[in-house]
Amino acid sequence: MYLSIQYLRALAAIMVVIAHSSHKATIYNIDLLSSFKIGGSGVDLFFIISGFIMCLTVDRNRQSFTSFMKARVVRIAPLYWILTCVALTIYLINPDLVNSSSTRPTSILSSFTLIPNGNPYLINNAWTLSYEFFFYLVFAFFLFSKNNQKLFTSITLIILVIIGLVFPPADPKWVLKPTTFITNPVLIEFVMGIVAYKIITNKMLSTKTAMITTLIAIAIMIANNFYSSLWIHTLGHIIVYGIPMFLLFIGFVSLESKIPKINLLYQLGMSSYALYLVHPFIITGVTIVMRKLGIINIGPLYVMAMIIGSAIAGFLCYKLIEMPIDRFLKAKIKKQPATA
Repeated sequence: MYLSIQYLRALAAIMVVIAHSSHKATIYNIDLLSSFKIGGSGVDLFFIISGFIMCLTVDRNRQSFTSFMKARVVRIAPLYWILTCVALTIYLINPDLVNSSSTRPTSILSSFTLIPNGNPYLINNAWTLSYEFFFYLVFAFFLFSKNNQKLFTSITLIILVIIGLVFPPADPKWVLKPTTFITNPVLIEFVMGIVAYKIITNKMLSTKTAMITTLIAIAIMIANNFYSSLWIHTLGHIIVYGIPMFLLFIGFVSLESKIPKINLLYQLGMSSYALYLVHPFIITGVTIVMRKLGIINIGPLYVMAMIIGSAIAGFLCYKLIEMPIDRFLKAKIKKQPATA
C-alpha cells in the first residue's frame, strides 16, 4: 500500500473528526475551531481514494462480480454492523443520544442494510458507506469488460449525475433521499479517483510538477477555508472542494518515492476507517463526561479530548476488532472454492 495514501487517509479522517468536534463545541459556545471550515472535504478525499483503490485492487487481482462484492462486504460491513449494534443499544436506552440534531426519524433497518430510505442512520456519518457500496456495485457490474471497465464505470456515474442536474430532486441537499442518492454530484469524486489512477500509474507527473500541484491544492484549500462555504452535495461543492482534493491526491501520491515513513501517520491511516466510524461515539461520550464534571467550558481541553480520544479509540478499534475480524473472514473466504 502507498504510504502517501495512508497519510491522506489519516488527513481525511482527522479533518472529519475536527469538523464534527468543532460543530459539537459550538453548541456550548466554544469557538476554538470555528474558523476550520473545510473539515467536511475529508469526505471528498475519502471518495477519491476509494476510486483509486478499487482500480488498484482489480488490476492486481482480477475478480468476478461475486468475489469482488464479497471482499468489499468483508472489508466494510463487520465493524460497521458491530458499531451499529452499539448505537442501536444506546438508541433503545436513550434515543436523545442518537441523531439528536436531526429532525428526521432514525431508520433502524436502513442502518443495517445501508439502503437509503430518506432517514438518517444510527451512525449518522455512515451515509458515506451507502455511496461507497453504490460505487462498488457499478464498478463490479463492469468487471466483465477487462479493458473498458474503468471507462464504463466513469461514463455511468457521469450520466447519473447529469440526469440529476437536468431533473433535480425536490430536496437535493438530503444525501439519503432515494431520488437524490444515485444522481448526487458526489459520485463524480469516484470518477476523479479513477482518473487519478491513470495519471499516477502512467507516471504523468514529474517530481517538480507533483510538488507544484500539491502546493496549489493546499493553497486552494486554505483559500476555501476562508472564502467558500458550499453545501457538500452540490455540483459547486464538487468543483470548489473536490477538485483541490483531486489535485492534492495526484500531486502527493506522485511523490510516493520521496515520502518517508512516519509511523504515527501510517497507523492513523491504517485505522482511518475505524476512526471515521467510532468518533461520533467518543465525541458524545466526552461531552457527557465533561458536562457532568462541570469542565465542558474549558474549551481547549474539551476539543482536544474529543480529537485525541477519537484517534486513540479508532486505533484500538482497528487493532482489537477490525483487523482480527478482517483476517479471520479473509482466511475463511480463501478456503472456499472460487465462484464464477
